[in-house]
Amino acid sequence: MLAAPLSPNGDMIAGLVLATGIVLVGVATGVAVFAALARFEERVEGSPRTGLRIVATALVAAKWPLSIGIVAASIFIALRDALGLGLFYPELGDPRYPIAVAIVLVAWGAANFFSRLAGAFGRQLIPSPEGDGDTRMADLVGTGVRYLIWFMAALYILNYLDVSITPLLAGAGIAGIALALATQDLLSNLFGGVIILLDRPLGVGDKVRIDPYVGTVMRVGLRSTRIRTLDGLVATVPNSRITTNIVVNYSAGAAQVFVPVPVTVDYAVPVEQSRAVLHDLAGAAVSAAPADWGLGEASVRIGELGRFGPIFVMTFSVRDGTDPLAVKDAVYAQVSEAVRDGRLAIAFGHDGEQVMGGPDGMT
Repeated sequence: MLAAPLSPNGDMIAGLVLATGIVLVGVATGVAVFAALARFEERVEGSPRTGLRIVATALVAAKWPLSIGIVAASIFIALRDALGLGLFYPELGDPRYPIAVAIVLVAWGAANFFSRLAGAFGRQLIPSPEGDGDTRMADLVGTGVRYLIWFMAALYILNYLDVSITPLLAGAGIAGIALALATQDLLSNLFGGVIILLDRPLGVGDKVRIDPYVGTVMRVGLRSTRIRTLDGLVATVPNSRITTNIVVNYSAGAAQVFVPVPVTVDYAVPVEQSRAVLHDLAGAAVSAAPADWGLGEASVRIGELGRFGPIFVMTFSVRDGTDPLAVKDAVYAQVSEAVRDGRLAIAFGHDGEQVMGGPDGMT
């Protein structure tokens, strides 16, 4: 005991002075600890080392609980010992209540620490399809961890104070079942959003087909995904539908399309000779094409027999988004040079018109 119980002989003033001093010392200590932790946090917060970042997270989590705990301990000591109120209020002498308060403060710090830690690692482990600014999934994980720690701490404190938690657990179980049944569609969409964020079958900007919609992904949320269709409309697709259906992502990998280039040659020239020349022309077109076209080696086959000659079709693979008319222009430029040099004989109609395509007017 730091002081005798209150008495009419002047000990009350001494007790008040001592209690005030203890509280002031506690407040000053709490403020000093808070300031020291804040300064140290600023020094280690920007460190690239994972260990120091974890230390900074722990300091952020402990600043308020530790400071308030010091002030609360000083008030408790002042009331119980300096003023001697423990003799009149048995609750102040019950060690269970200070321990319960300490558990609350520890739970506060642990909830802050582990929720921040889960959020920080969640932003690294869970890829965000909406860019670096989208942290909703990581924040949701951190919030879930925080509430879980508080729930466990509350149950422990109630059980420690001899309060029966069996009815609470039973009620929580019934409420959880009722909530799950009432929100099963929402929960299925939320779980679908988590699966999309983890598995990443699509991302913002991808061209996809999710029957019956074909378009560009505008946004991937926790509940739904928005797609701008080919006719300019915006379709909102529940995430549960995406995870249970086939998704075709046209932007995944190096998407290729094929551009056919028909050329009608003269019947008077042997087929293999014309085929060899067209192979050479196709190779020259591939070598001269810009690199961003992704122009691949062409196949040269006879597509059909036209009225003026066999119609060869040179089929080129190009990167998706390449202008097919630009590809045909580059190939036909090579064909024109070969005709002028006499390497290739193009079929002519009876009216003297040169035929570059099929007999039905393809040019």
